[in-house]
Amino acid sequence: MIQEIVPQIAVPVATAVVGWILARKKSEAEIQSLKLDNEIKSAKYYQSLLDDLTDRLQKALEGLAKCEERYRELMKVNRKLTAQNADLIQANKDLIEELRKFKQLNGKGK
Repeated sequence: MIQEIVPQIAVPVATAVVGWILARKKSEAEIQSLKLDNEIKSAKYYQSLLDDLTDRLQKALEGLAKCEERYRELMKVNRKLTAQNADLIQANKDLIEELRKFKQLNGKGK
């Protein structure tokens, strides 16, 4: 009786074990495939973020270069105006001195 029951139980159990092992390998392969797909999607997402940041950084650097150029131009204008102001101050002092001399000649000064 046991000899008749063992083969009837052994065949389905062996089939189930073999099926379980193969299904496990298949599900592990599917899980690995899904993990790889997720990593590829993540890499593409982060790559697009990096590309966007690179573009923004490039635009910011271009804007900074324009600002630096404008700063240099304004500094040149400032130097010219400072020199012109110094010349005008000296001319004003000279005119004041001339006016004092003129008043002294006319007897209206000190």
